[in-house]
Amino acid sequence: MTEVSSKAEPRLQPMVVFLSFAAFGVLWGLYAAALPAIKQRAGASDSELGLALVAVGAAAAPAMLLVGRLLDRWGRPVAIGAVVLFAVMAPLPTLANSVTELVGALLLFGFASGACDVVINSLAANVEGESDIRIMNRAAAVFSAGLLVGSLGTGAVRAFGLEPWTLLVGIGVAVVVGSIALRHRVPQRLVSASSSFKRPARLSRLVVGLGLLAALAAVVESGVQQWSAVFLEEAVNAPAGLSGAAPGVFAGSMALGRLAAHGLSKRISDRQLLLLSGGISCVGVLTIAVSSNALVALVGFAVAGGAISVAGPAVYGVVGRRADPQNRSATIGHTATIAYIGLLLGPVLVGQLASATNLRTAIGSLAVVSVAVCVAALLVPRSNNKTVRQ
Repeated sequence: MTEVSSKAEPRLQPMVVFLSFAAFGVLWGLYAAALPAIKQRAGASDSELGLALVAVGAAAAPAMLLVGRLLDRWGRPVAIGAVVLFAVMAPLPTLANSVTELVGALLLFGFASGACDVVINSLAANVEGESDIRIMNRAAAVFSAGLLVGSLGTGAVRAFGLEPWTLLVGIGVAVVVGSIALRHRVPQRLVSASSSFKRPARLSRLVVGLGLLAALAAVVESGVQQWSAVFLEEAVNAPAGLSGAAPGVFAGSMALGRLAAHGLSKRISDRQLLLLSGGISCVGVLTIAVSSNALVALVGFAVAGGAISVAGPAVYGVVGRRADPQNRSATIGHTATIAYIGLLLGPVLVGQLASATNLRTAIGSLAVVSVAVCVAALLVPRSNNKTVRQ
């Protein structure tokens, strides 16, 4: 591959990273709030929906492993391609007319989501690693704000009797156009011109441990978030227009939690931040499980979302800052792949427990996982100065 001179290479700006996180968040918010409509259109039961949602994490994991390595080697084309792919695939689950079609749509959605996820986190890690500017929590907060906007948008179109796919298609087109327009703002390579591509070595125990910590947090996050709208409609009998607010409240509180974490990170360690994350999310989950009306449930979603939101960015920040620059994207990809085990298990865990017991008990079980996040936080290094090699 021909090297581009350092003078010709644009420096990756935080604003480009924020825009990529915003686009990812809006599309995910539109999808998450549409799950009740997706479930109804496909004719899926709680158990069938829970199993179908496994496809998202199952397809995302290999995408992250593949795209992380490709991104280190090829840079810009992979980054832009992954964002465009997700924008194109995002509407597919809302068009499924059977459980079989839904599984296929979710596989494509999951693959594209995993590819886009590792790209945007790698872009944020690149800014932190190359300029020593902390943006991971702020970028994640922008994602959550986008998730809020998207979920509220879906709630609004459903309240007016429109199909969610119409909004997903429109926003998807806008993301494709914006990605192509901004492509030259992304460096051709995400490592310096003097650095050569290195094949990633074996995963270290630290990367595996941090990935498992993020996976535990993802179990809580995905389990609560992806079942939140269904919980409001089925457990507390909220109307369709209000049920769409559940993922939005969860996402909005995640944005606030991550902004708060950005300030707290200057005063406390990542380990302490993760202990707070697990402990407070446990309280939020239990509040949801015992709620008797929509207002109390929404308070629980806000508490759980704000707390658990801290875990993922904290882990990716530690890994990204300690990784070899030549393999930073691959390291992020490996960590995220492990974390996606949680995204795979969270929805199906809730779905299967709901089928065996009820949805309240299923959501309440996630409090145990929140406590496990606290325990796993002890794995986080006290210092971020050493380099982590895979």
